[in-house]
Amino acid sequence: MPAATGMARSLCIFAVAVAAGCVTQPPPAPDAARSRCGTAPIFAEGAERSTLWIRHSAEFRAASETIYRAAEAALAQGLADPGRSAEPAQTGDFSLLPPAVVMDIDETVLDNAAVQVRMLLDETCFAEFAAVWDAWVAERAAPAVPGAAEFVRAARKMTDARGRPVRIFFITNRECSRRAGDDSACPQQDDTAANLRALGLDAAALADDLMLKGERPDWAGEKLSRRVEVAKSYRIVLNVGDDLADFLPGVRRQGVPERERARCAHDARWGRQWFMIPNPMYGSWLVALGPDAGAALAAAPPVLQDCKRPSAPPSL
Repeated sequence: MPAATGMARSLCIFAVAVAAGCVTQPPPAPDAARSRCGTAPIFAEGAERSTLWIRHSAEFRAASETIYRAAEAALAQGLADPGRSAEPAQTGDFSLLPPAVVMDIDETVLDNAAVQVRMLLDETCFAEFAAVWDAWVAERAAPAVPGAAEFVRAARKMTDARGRPVRIFFITNRECSRRAGDDSACPQQDDTAANLRALGLDAAALADDLMLKGERPDWAGEKLSRRVEVAKSYRIVLNVGDDLADFLPGVRRQGVPERERARCAHDARWGRQWFMIPNPMYGSWLVALGPDAGAALAAAPPVLQDCKRPSAPPSL
């Protein structure tokens, strides 16, 4: 891959993609795709190594399963303490509410590396992405992220001190959009529910447990409004995602220093109430680097190696 120029172009294109709610990582294009796509960007190319890591590495599977096992143990602890919520916006007396877990879907529960491979091999043009992604959702064929299915099944068997079972809410930025020849206002919800059922993750009220972008007018790309909706009736004990924006509002377009401060501000929640699944293929982390990859590579990373911790951990 050509050095900084091509990488900078990739990051700039990706920033547009994420802003539009897309899920892949665009980069420089070969001549064949360039002639087909004209001056439009190419999706996915340049993400070969990260996609291969997700698809083939024992390291990814070990990391993901480790995180989910830790999340299961943390859930058991959280259920025993009705005064704790994993949602900062959940205030007041929520101790009598039944328990819930909030989870992202893509690259948290469902593994979409297969369509990433498809776009790499097909040299998918930027303008083709929405149709390719929707066709993939309609296939209902995504496998589970390692450890995810086991976690969901185990969580649903757990109960709080009052004997109430844990309910799982899937908050996803899969977007409701009409599809030719389909009368449904949100066929993507039906597809996602069917995909989850195929993995043995069905539940009695699965349609209500799925909360898609655009399903309601105020359910935009920011997920806070959907978590607040859950918090009206449930105590959110745990949150699992693959992007900082799955946990915090307003971070999608922030730079690295601001995101680092946000991460550290909630340091006590990570590994206790918030669990992050690694996703090197795409995400708001890449947008945060800015359009100049060469400058990002040359500069010292503006990350906080250690968060300032109080002498005693705060009560969550």
